[in-house]
Amino acid sequence: MKGYVVTGPAQGSYTDIEKPVPKAGQALIRVIYAGICGGDPGLIARNAYGASPEQPRAYGHEYYGEVVEINNPDNLPCRVKVGDLVVGPQNAPCGVCDQCMEGRFSICSAQYGAIRRPGGTFAEFLERDVDKLFPIDPDVDPIVASIAEPLAIGVFDVRNSGIGLGDTALIIGAGAIGMLIGILARHNGASRIIYTEISENRIEQMRAMGFEVYNSLKEDVRKIVADTTDGGVDMVFEVSGSQPGWDLAFDVVRPKGRVVPVALPNPNRSVDFGKLVKKEVDMLCVNMHHLNDFAEAANLINRGDLNDELRQIVTSVWPLEQTQEALDASLDKNGKEIKILLRPGLKERVPLV
Repeated sequence: MKGYVVTGPAQGSYTDIEKPVPKAGQALIRVIYAGICGGDPGLIARNAYGASPEQPRAYGHEYYGEVVEINNPDNLPCRVKVGDLVVGPQNAPCGVCDQCMEGRFSICSAQYGAIRRPGGTFAEFLERDVDKLFPIDPDVDPIVASIAEPLAIGVFDVRNSGIGLGDTALIIGAGAIGMLIGILARHNGASRIIYTEISENRIEQMRAMGFEVYNSLKEDVRKIVADTTDGGVDMVFEVSGSQPGWDLAFDVVRPKGRVVPVALPNPNRSVDFGKLVKKEVDMLCVNMHHLNDFAEAANLINRGDLNDELRQIVTSVWPLEQTQEALDASLDKNGKEIKILLRPGLKERVPLV
C-alpha cells in the first residue's frame, strides 16, 4: 500500500509500505480520511515513535475509515462488523494498571507492558483493536466524522473543567482544539465565551460562528475582562502554549476560578505562582482523552446536534500523496488552515472554507 513513511527525525516521504495484517482481536480498516493534528509536524521532526530505515512506520493518529476485515477467532466483544464506518483512538494502553483500571487510559503507567502504538493513519490501511472501534452512522457527513479524535480531546477538556450553565470562559487560541472547546462549552450552557486570537482569518471565522473574539495584539483583553465581568472569568482554557497566553490566563481568571492548560507549553514557560496562591486558583491539567470521551465524541457526531458547527473546523482536504505539503501548510501562522484532512486517491487539494 501507499503511505507517508518516516525513517528518522524529519525524514518522511510518500512511498510504498507494507500493508498491515490484523492480529487476533484486531480489524483492518481502509482509510477514508486521516486528520493532521497540530502536534504531528513536531512528532515527525523529532521522530517521536522511533522509526528507522530498518523499521519505517507511517505516522498520524486521526482517522475515519471502513472495516474491511476482522480477525476475531476468540469472538471477543465487538461493536462493529465488516463494512461498518468507524473511528477510534490510536494508542493501546496496557489495560490492567491502576490508571487503566480507573479508566484513565491517557496516563497509562505501562506497568504491565509497554503501550502499543498500531500503524499510523497517513496510509491507505491501518489495523486497530476491535474493542477500540466506534461505529459511525452511514448518513453522517464523513468530514465531520473525521474529526472524532480532536473532538474527544475537547470532550475530555470540557468535561473535566466542570464548565456548565451560566459560567463564563476565556479561550486563548482558536485552533481546532480551541474551537471545539468553545463549541462544547456553549453546548454545555456557558453564558459567555470569549476568545483571544492573533490570526485575522480565525478571528473572522469565529465571529461568523457567533463567538466574541478579540485580537490580543491589538486589543487590551485584560481591560475588557475587567470592565465586563465581576472580578474575572470563571474559567480559562489556555490553548496557545505561549508565554503571553499563560500570563493572560492567570491575570483574568477570577478568585477561586480555574485555569485549564490544554496546549503543551514549552518547558521554559514560567508561571507566577504568587497569582495562583493569592486568588486560590485551581489549575487543572489534561492529557489527550480517555476512552469514554471518545465514545461520547462518536455519540455526539451520530446524534448530529453540533455537526453543522463541527464541519466548519475542517478547512481543506489534501491528497495523501501530498502529505508533506499538507503538514507544511498546517504550520501556517496566518491561520488560513485550521484542520486539514488527507484522503487516499484524491487528485488535488479541495478547499472547504
